[in-house]
Amino acid sequence: MKKNNLLFLGLGNFEKILLILFFTFPIAILAGNFFINLFIISTSFTFILGIFLKKVQFDYKNKIFILLIVFFLSLLINLLFSDNYSLSAPRIIKVFFVIFFIFSFKYLLENTNKSQSLLIYKFWSLIFLFIIIDLIFEFFTGKNLIGLESLMPGNRLGSFTGKESVIGNYFCGFVLIFLSYFYKEYPHKKILNLVLAFSLILISFLIGERSNFIKTFLIIILFSLFIYEINYKLKIFSILFVLIFTIIFINFNDKYKSRYFSQINKLFEKNGVTQYLNNSQYGAHYNVAKEIFKNNPIFGVGIKNFRIESFKKKYDTLDHPMNELRGATHPHQLHYEFLSETGLFGYLSFLIFIFMSIYLSIKNYLITKNIFQLSGILFVCSSLIPLLPSGSFFSTYSSSIFWINYAIMIGYNNKS
Repeated sequence: MKKNNLLFLGLGNFEKILLILFFTFPIAILAGNFFINLFIISTSFTFILGIFLKKVQFDYKNKIFILLIVFFLSLLINLLFSDNYSLSAPRIIKVFFVIFFIFSFKYLLENTNKSQSLLIYKFWSLIFLFIIIDLIFEFFTGKNLIGLESLMPGNRLGSFTGKESVIGNYFCGFVLIFLSYFYKEYPHKKILNLVLAFSLILISFLIGERSNFIKTFLIIILFSLFIYEINYKLKIFSILFVLIFTIIFINFNDKYKSRYFSQINKLFEKNGVTQYLNNSQYGAHYNVAKEIFKNNPIFGVGIKNFRIESFKKKYDTLDHPMNELRGATHPHQLHYEFLSETGLFGYLSFLIFIFMSIYLSIKNYLITKNIFQLSGILFVCSSLIPLLPSGSFFSTYSSSIFWINYAIMIGYNNKS
């Protein structure tokens, strides 16, 4: 009873509801799209209701809120030029709820004490630790703790995403939150923090999702360089150790050798990137997305319309060795997705929105040095890396991971 009292100490019923809701968010992501949408809509409705009932004093002049509203309005304008309203409209409407989902988390950070907000990250970290255990179990047994297999057993791990095999995105989205919490709890155990960080790089490698591994590798390295107060020689040595260990492991495992070395090493040859794109399905997606953009340069074909447009016969003659595989639900790359589906108008609107958000967050981080805000900044920036394959920005699963990190990134702005 005393623990519960301490948990909710000084909180009103409205704040208690939000706190309990956000405890469960990572579970909702793993449970599937229905639960993700249910969570975002219910959280948003709770927050909007709080505004109407004057439980929340909402600042409509907040810079981030204005950026989000302008971005939302740009999507509404884009809807007018969509080839298929029924595909575009639900995704755009959901962005409206996402705005209040983001600010409900920011409100929670601003209206709970340090222990209470840290408890959110503690709960998320415990879930993440359970995922780590599950991934290790699957690596050695071929199935996860509840018997699920990945789409490519022996090559990739799926954990609780099973055949969808998208756990790498989840891992990348929560890995820095986990490291931030661990560092907050054990700031003086410097070597242990570093060992944990590089162990998580190895687990990301074992998951087998190459794009998410590259992102995870980069953000953990940058996080380690910025946060861990350890001699730089030791940091460099640790990075080299991880690289050498990974190379040795690849050479003794034919499946991982084929997936990582045999396919990726071609990128480092002369014109390697061009050759890779010309001989991969991702390259075919990018190529048709480029043609769709050329045909619809101002407003694109509409959000979620790539899935129809890319299969049309007028693209049958595109000059790409794998053109027959060009069609997909999305281009598998954020920049191509915005260019083909929203045109220059939508793409520039997105870039202005996201870079202004990052700028304001970095400006705030340099003052507060909040490591959770840094983790959000690094993840959001990694999502913008060109050419690397990615999930759809407007898909439920990928967007939920992006938006919670965005919420953490902007949640500490103007908070001393």
